[in-house]
Amino acid sequence: FIIYASDEAKYNVLYTDFLDKARSVAPGKTLGLTFEAQANGPPVGEPINGTFRSNNGENLNAMTSEIVKRLGAVPGVRDLKTDDILGEKEIKVIIDYAKADQLGLSVNSVGAAIRTALSGTMVSKVTLNNKEVDLNVRYTDSLRESNFNIENIKTMDALGNLVPVSTVARLELTDGSHEIKRFDFKRSKTITGLVDEAKITSIIANAKLQEIFNELSPKYPDVNLVFGGEGESTKESMQSLGEALIIALIGIFALLVFLFKSYLRPTIIMSTIPLGLVGFSIAFFFHNKPISFLAMIGVIGLAGIIVNSGIVLISFIDQMRAEGKYSLHEILVKASGLRLRAVLVTSLTTVSGLIPTAYGIGGSDAMLVPMTMAMAWGLTSGTLLTLIWVPCAYAILEDLNAFIGRNLFGHKYDENMNIISEDDDDIEVEVDYDDGQNYHSDTNYVDPNPTNLKS
Repeated sequence: FIIYASDEAKYNVLYTDFLDKARSVAPGKTLGLTFEAQANGPPVGEPINGTFRSNNGENLNAMTSEIVKRLGAVPGVRDLKTDDILGEKEIKVIIDYAKADQLGLSVNSVGAAIRTALSGTMVSKVTLNNKEVDLNVRYTDSLRESNFNIENIKTMDALGNLVPVSTVARLELTDGSHEIKRFDFKRSKTITGLVDEAKITSIIANAKLQEIFNELSPKYPDVNLVFGGEGESTKESMQSLGEALIIALIGIFALLVFLFKSYLRPTIIMSTIPLGLVGFSIAFFFHNKPISFLAMIGVIGLAGIIVNSGIVLISFIDQMRAEGKYSLHEILVKASGLRLRAVLVTSLTTVSGLIPTAYGIGGSDAMLVPMTMAMAWGLTSGTLLTLIWVPCAYAILEDLNAFIGRNLFGHKYDENMNIISEDDDDIEVEVDYDDGQNYHSDTNYVDPNPTNLKS
């Protein structure tokens, strides 16, 4: 049966809470009761999903049976099952070949009699309303309901005598055959299951499945494992997420290079992105929330926001250096303090807009909460650490740049880490000199008698 949730419950109550309450209901005399959540992804599929492939049916069945037994004992793993589909009950007709031979009966004649009685045999074609219709002959429904009816089916021997099937054969009721499934041209069986996220995650459960499979592989070497469901979906999603992150970082770096016309300053700004992971990790740890796919989307969005504080500081430092009133050391010491208000206000306004959604103030959405929480707390830690890190990183890169310039290119640098050109080595000194009659001022005068220099 299906339990539907109201709109208020869908947006304010986690589906895991529904499952916990449903599972707390005593099953009574039922043999088993399982519950599944029909929740929107990502990820999609069962938390545990492994497909086993082999051309050896016995090894395939043995492997899956043993894995279900061992994996089911792991705390947090529940409702394990295989995708076996059994056919309907079957009645096997086991012929006594000696008796059949004595009576002049063959397997084909006995089989044909049974098939005619149960399924029917086309004996002629008739025309009804200008349409040709097949005429089948078989037993009525009342004579095809039990084993006893089959045993009384009569077949004709070579002399024209009618012999009951029970004379030359016995009936045996068996379970239906398993539906044979194939995956990549081999017979396959799939094990699926759910997890209790309070005890174990899908990633850990699938890792445990892989571990058990590796232990049993020497015993069943012709069986291999392919993961699917949530594990496969997560792998594909994380791969696409990694590609999106790389493209985002390249785009941000390109814009910063265009803005600052430098490679060092964008490098400093880009180095502030990992600082947001500090607050992101701490927040999710204390809120007891898993780092989900949606949370990682929030981290990618965080990368484009957290660089704003670094841009403000780097722009201010470059502006102060251009004015030339302070040394580089003094500028780096004062930069964070002078721009503290601008940096904090820029970030706090963004955080203030994210907090209500992150904590469900005025309504909650399970898909938006991880994203906004990752961005809010990541931006908080990133802003505070940026104020400390950017001046330090700026000084480190300037020292490194000067070290490389001195040793590889022979450049000279002043205290502000500006390159000193060769022309700057010829310092012109304006002097006043006395030629015995009048005082003169000349930058190129060389007096053979230095005592005439007045200043």
